[in-house]
Amino acid sequence: MSIVEKEGLVLSGKNGLYTVEHDGTRFICRSGTKVRKFDGKILAGDRVIFRDNGNGNGFITSLLPRKNFLVRPPVANIDLLAMVVAPKDPMPYLYNIDLLTVIAEKNGIECAIIISKNDIADSDEICDVYRKTPFKTVQTSSNAKVGIDEAKELLNGKIAVLCGASGVGKSTLINSIYPFLNLETGELSQKIARGKNTTRTTELFSFGNGTYLADTPGFTAVSTELYCAIDHKELCALFPEFEEYKHNCRYADCTHTKETECGIAYAVSEGRIAASRHESYKKLYDELKNIDRYK
Repeated sequence: MSIVEKEGLVLSGKNGLYTVEHDGTRFICRSGTKVRKFDGKILAGDRVIFRDNGNGNGFITSLLPRKNFLVRPPVANIDLLAMVVAPKDPMPYLYNIDLLTVIAEKNGIECAIIISKNDIADSDEICDVYRKTPFKTVQTSSNAKVGIDEAKELLNGKIAVLCGASGVGKSTLINSIYPFLNLETGELSQKIARGKNTTRTTELFSFGNGTYLADTPGFTAVSTELYCAIDHKELCALFPEFEEYKHNCRYADCTHTKETECGIAYAVSEGRIAASRHESYKKLYDELKNIDRYK
């Protein structure tokens, strides 16, 4: 029997075995040492070439080039990083959201803000912050069935990392978007919305039509390893709404943190850039500037 090579999507990997999906069929694959040695660790979201052994098993022969990847959660080829935020219970910490948008921008990942529990508190203030950015913002209420179709369209056909603090309602949101999978997602969403427990092996869950959600830790797991490679001098470019105003500064070397006659600071005072975004920028600028990159 001839061995056929196929291209597949890695859904998960554990103990040297990888679940690879090809045309709706899943294969349990091993990987050669040469692949791991020269291409590096295989992650969920990776596209690979594998040999179909004809019995539901396979052997990965090569790892295709990635368009991006994250260290934590360890996942590759992400199309969308969607932050789920509640207006209260728990109260949002905008700095963490802004930190994740910076990580997404650095890695060329589309970013979105999904506001849950819109029925329990006014979320317009959060919307006002992020509607001044290029990031898509969706207000949802699972109880009132508001914004569910819009959120589903946002995720449709993408490999998405859905993250947010424990208690923001990720599980409920997933079940509202995909009610026909309710019995299954009752279990899956517990994994996707684990909250505070630590990340182990990342897994992609399929929701049909090319849509995959990655399990991920809560905001508390965001650490310096995700952004320490960013130089503080490039940070301004990772706040895309600053672009229009950063050339209006008096000083060519303006850091946009404390200088007078700063175009970005003026845009903040005029309400064209959200003050909280500028505060996040200044805080992160100082953190990145003071990282010891040689220890």
